[in-house]
Amino acid sequence: MKPERTQVFSQGMVAGLVGYAVVALTFAIANVLMGRSPFHTAALLGGAAFYGLTDPARLVIGPGPVFAYNGFHLVVFLALGVATSWLAYFSERGPHFWYIGAVLMLFVAFHLFGAFLFLTEGVRAAISPWMLILAGFLAMAAMSAYLVWVHPALRREFRDFAAQDSDLAETHN
Repeated sequence: MKPERTQVFSQGMVAGLVGYAVVALTFAIANVLMGRSPFHTAALLGGAAFYGLTDPARLVIGPGPVFAYNGFHLVVFLALGVATSWLAYFSERGPHFWYIGAVLMLFVAFHLFGAFLFLTEGVRAAISPWMLILAGFLAMAAMSAYLVWVHPALRREFRDFAAQDSDLAETHN
């Protein structure tokens, strides 16, 4: 494998792990603050997606649903991490490609969220949509921060873009 591909893949794995950990910690902390087990959300989603749970009142927190959901969640985030790492690598090659990458990631995120809603229809009322949005936003921010940190050319590109934008705003005032 070419060194660039190895770098994109390894940075993607790290980015995926960062996103996965942020979401898992966000939900664990929220569950504890609500007086529930830190594994409540994982068990609920794992039960709904893999064990046919349709009534949140019948939730039993056990290793099966928790591991099933976390395994799936980890694989999805690793794939997203590699995809975002590839987009970051691609964006360094052309100043306007970061916009295409952002649109593609929003497209993918929208469809993943829709798939999640479809798979967990029976227990959806037991999960705060604001917690989902917050956890997703925090994961996106953490993954983006990591990738911008490991791609100095992207940092320069964003800095130059912000400087051009502020110069344009000053000329219109």
